[in-house]
Amino acid sequence: MLSHAEENYLKAIYHLSDGGDKGVSTNAIAEALDTRAASVSDMIRKLALKGVLSYRKYQGVNVTEQGKLTALRIIRQHRLWEVFLVQKLKFNWDEVHPMAEELEHIQSDELVDRLKRWAGHPTHWEPERRAQALIKRLLTRCGPVADSL
Repeated sequence: MLSHAEENYLKAIYHLSDGGDKGVSTNAIAEALDTRAASVSDMIRKLALKGVLSYRKYQGVNVTEQGKLTALRIIRQHRLWEVFLVQKLKFNWDEVHPMAEELEHIQSDELVDRLKRWAGHPTHWEPERRAQALIKRLLTRCGPVADSL
């Protein structure tokens, strides 16, 4: 499980990498998160140990397959919370982003499942499509083992 700070780093790196498909420099990450490059390097090491990022000197930071799934989950939850706050609690769209930034880190599967059901399982969002395609690709690589799960 990732901390809130780790999730925020992962989400930022995912966005900077155009959906995890290109390497990102530590300087670009530091600039995007308004922090020091040394702090970014420390966090990259932590996230690499957790299997969500990989780093090669001079090639930048890459989001792993596991990292892409995690980033997409966070983004999906963020968007679900924004919709809930606007539609159910009647906040304005310009008010909800900071609140959704906090709520996206909730780890309760039951709460998130209920939120998805309330929203009608929106599958038209790009993160949802990317997550499903990524899961399908990973299951294809697993072969017969995946069929028995």
